Amino acid sequence: MARNRRDEELILRIARMRYDQKLAQHEIAKQLAVSESTISRALKAAMDLGFVEIQITPYAMRDFELERRLVQRFGLEFAVVVQPRAGAQNAYEILGRAIARTVEDRLTPGTVLGVSDGDTVAAVAAAIRRGKSSDVDVVSLIGGVGAPQIPSHSSEVCRMLAAGLGARAWQLPVPAIVDDVVAARGLLETASVKAVFDLVRRMTVALVGIGSISPRATVFRHGVIDNAYIETIAARGAVGTICGRFFGPDGKPVASEFDERTLSVTLEDLARAPLGIAAALGPNKAPAIRAAIQGRIVNALGTDSDTARALLEG
Repeated sequence: MARNRRDEELILRIARMRYDQKLAQHEIAKQLAVSESTISRALKAAMDLGFVEIQITPYAMRDFELERRLVQRFGLEFAVVVQPRAGAQNAYEILGRAIARTVEDRLTPGTVLGVSDGDTVAAVAAAIRRGKSSDVDVVSLIGGVGAPQIPSHSSEVCRMLAAGLGARAWQLPVPAIVDDVVAARGLLETASVKAVFDLVRRMTVALVGIGSISPRATVFRHGVIDNAYIETIAARGAVGTICGRFFGPDGKPVASEFDERTLSVTLEDLARAPLGIAAALGPNKAPAIRAAIQGRIVNALGTDSDTARALLEG
């Protein structure tokens, strides 16, 4: 028998209550004043209609031995290592889902979650679901990068994470780098920007991408800093970048002429977060990831198996 639109809307509502809000079937039945058997039939119909798909969880794609070795080698709080398989989703999606589940489990009332820009962090934002508490503030760690409609844009990452968690979003409504120091100082004194940076300094969890010194790094790829500067900052010893800040192989900051004009978290403030999670993949990033860990800029890692092996071999 064909279902009418109202039937499908009810089925979708029940599916969302079960899988997005994580309510038990008897709780849904009570709220909607229907029988549990009605809920069971609706959930089966949701599967048949394609509203719900069954997938292998990212937990099943994790390499626990590599995670153990990374934690032991680098003294990490935890490591999440995924093994993308042929025919499965792309590595960013799998890693994003795996990190998202880990982040959700660690959010407690009053958490301030700082987030950067970048493809891997954007994949986490796309996969995030409501955690144990919605009393969470999500705050951007860097001003706008690129066009706002790009998923890896800092404002979009912040918005998506907050929406998925049911949390409060604190976006940073300024460019990542402004034209001169006077303009930067003026913006930092405005009430809206000052409030965001005050929250940044109180963050309890940080989730950041790490870029190598290459055209693929977000800060260069989105045109925040011209690619011609890559050779200059590399010659000064930089091996990686986080939120437009550069660091060397020991994890110590490498000065650039953009520092005083950059509106983003400092590496020092980032390192003060009790939990700092790097979300990055690609063996080419291993030197930058290793430096960020050894310099204690971050103390947890989400990556793929190829990158994990490159880290352990270095």
